[in-house]
Amino acid sequence: MRDLSLQSGSRAIGQAVEWLSNPTSAEGAALYVGIIVVLGAVGKFLWNRYTEDDEEEVEFSDLLEEETLEDGHAERQLLDDIAESHKTVTAPAAIEWETRAARVGEQWTTTLYIADYPDYPNDGYLSELFEMTDVQFDLTAHITPKNQERARNELQDIADDLQVDADLEQSVRSAYLQERANEAAATYTAVENGASVFGQGMFITVRADEKDELRDAVQTVKSALRDDPANLTPKTAICRQDLALQSAAPIGDNEFGRTSIALGGAVGALLSSPHNATILEEGGVEFGIHKDNQSPVVIDPFARDNGYAMFTVGDTGSGKSFSSKQNFIRSIEQSKDRIGIILEPLNNWAGVSEALDAKRITVGGTLGLNPLEIRETPEHVQRAMGEDASPFNEKLDDAMSFLTNFFALRGISLGDRRTTLELGLKRAYKRNGITDDITTHGNPSPTIRDMMDIFEEMVDEPEEFVVRSDEEAGKIKEDATWLLDQLRPFEEGGRHANLGQPSDFDIRDEKVIYLDLAQQEGSVDSSTALTMQLLISLVYERAKVSEKEVVFYIDEARYIMQDAASLAFLETVFRHHRHHDLSIRLVTQTVDEFFEHAESEAILDQCAVKQFHRLDGMDREWADEFGLNYAQMRFVQDAVPGNEDAGFSEALVGVDGEWRGIKVEAMPKEKEIIDFDPTTQVRSSLPGAGDRAVDTEIQEFQEELEYRATNGEDDDADVIAAEPDGGSTEGDSDG
Repeated sequence: MRDLSLQSGSRAIGQAVEWLSNPTSAEGAALYVGIIVVLGAVGKFLWNRYTEDDEEEVEFSDLLEEETLEDGHAERQLLDDIAESHKTVTAPAAIEWETRAARVGEQWTTTLYIADYPDYPNDGYLSELFEMTDVQFDLTAHITPKNQERARNELQDIADDLQVDADLEQSVRSAYLQERANEAAATYTAVENGASVFGQGMFITVRADEKDELRDAVQTVKSALRDDPANLTPKTAICRQDLALQSAAPIGDNEFGRTSIALGGAVGALLSSPHNATILEEGGVEFGIHKDNQSPVVIDPFARDNGYAMFTVGDTGSGKSFSSKQNFIRSIEQSKDRIGIILEPLNNWAGVSEALDAKRITVGGTLGLNPLEIRETPEHVQRAMGEDASPFNEKLDDAMSFLTNFFALRGISLGDRRTTLELGLKRAYKRNGITDDITTHGNPSPTIRDMMDIFEEMVDEPEEFVVRSDEEAGKIKEDATWLLDQLRPFEEGGRHANLGQPSDFDIRDEKVIYLDLAQQEGSVDSSTALTMQLLISLVYERAKVSEKEVVFYIDEARYIMQDAASLAFLETVFRHHRHHDLSIRLVTQTVDEFFEHAESEAILDQCAVKQFHRLDGMDREWADEFGLNYAQMRFVQDAVPGNEDAGFSEALVGVDGEWRGIKVEAMPKEKEIIDFDPTTQVRSSLPGAGDRAVDTEIQEFQEELEYRATNGEDDDADVIAAEPDGGSTEGDSDG
């Protein structure tokens, strides 16, 4: 038995040796592989045994502080929220499909496709669609270049078929078919002559919050697409809303599959539509960005035929003040021949004034401001005036309005003393040689103290002022005595002494002027309307003789609009402002004051540019007064107010009866100026002031010129003067 075991072992060893000596055989190769596997396993076992780390394993989180772990969890949650937000933006959580509509997220949508296009569309033929502010819609056009040879053959077949149909038709329809055949032949000829050919598919997704609103919005869009200048044939994608909606996606393909042939001119006409929907006026300033097509809305108030005035209305925090300040800065920097004037009672513009280095005129100080000042009307304005116009009578009404308000604010009624006051006013002008003759208006203007001198003469010698009866002398003397006592604040040393002397400022020598009402801690007393009226009068008289355009912003305009006596004069200013290149721009919080008096409604009619920021009080009644439809009213009610997070505010701007929804955004340097706080900042920290005044590119150019001059290079080269691309530096550029 033992010999048998040895014999078997010997035989196995011999067999193994034989296989090892012949590795190319199947058995030898398998044996070698087995040996390698065994050696590898033994080697790894030994390696792990001798390199084993005796240190205890710990969790990485055990080595971190609790605060670090909490921050990590917060960051992880934030990233998860961002990921969820991205998913929501990319696609809605759920879609409910119907035959003609779909509920996408929280909105109802209907997607239309264009079934037929005009052969030769007008440039900007979709501009009326983009001008609409009463519907929400997305428009997507798929434009694909086509093979020129294949397109030519296709167009030839179409033209041939139409011509055959026209020749065979023996009814009244033959004329229509012949016209279509001629158009197709003309299109084929254009392609033969090298016109580019494209495949064009267009889809419009109309959106609304409610299904009933969606139905009306779809009809509005279809009507705009069918009528001139579009002349398209829109159709609802019935039972194919899913494919149409995918085709209308900004980054989607034309899954719907409906296309038409379009020449290069038709594509150009389409691409010009968003451009035509905006307002781009030469010489204007950018009011904002069109809310739908993101193109700039550039308006020039001085280009209006019906006046240069405008108003801005919005709730507190709506962005109206920010927008007004931005527009003021852009307006005065747009042209060197333009003067900017600010009038507001609450010191809200003090930062802008300081940043722009404005001349600050403090009302209530020692600077003379004469309510009776009159200036000569220039000849070119006289030629434009009507034959019955009388600047002198207008000034008399203005002065009487000021004096009447002065007594009213003191709780005093003039009664029948008004005639004596008017007599003293006319005599004061007459003594200075000022009459209805316009050429006399250049004479020195009288002051209230000159009127007081006349009242003093009335007391001493009332007979000289009697018109018919000697009985008048007693009343004249009594009235004059009373008026002298009441006008005492205008005497030297009185509360309004500076209003009783000649004016001491001239806007012609300034770029920016800030009329500071010197209110304490932002309060507004009962004399605010009177003071604002006086300043408006002075600006108006100065604008008469200035050859420059004047941009005059009046913030908190409600204080002047609520006073009936002031409105009579203000209406006169608004009726004649454009003759003197004066653009008055009112800023207020409510629209009520525009409809309290007949004069304020007349002022409203003179405002060619209207801008509404978010206004909760914009209801159906006010919308009808301003000519807004329901959707425009809702846009004003729901407009995004100005805030740091959004980075913009929304507004509805109207020009000559046309309305555009805009986003108001500021450039970084503009924002620095608008947000400038003179109580905590210094002016040298602003862009364009102090060490930052020199533009980097200009400085590099100047250094290059100095280098060339020092090294004798390009001695004969023309020297080009470096001009800045912005700021308030002087130069010939109007930009």
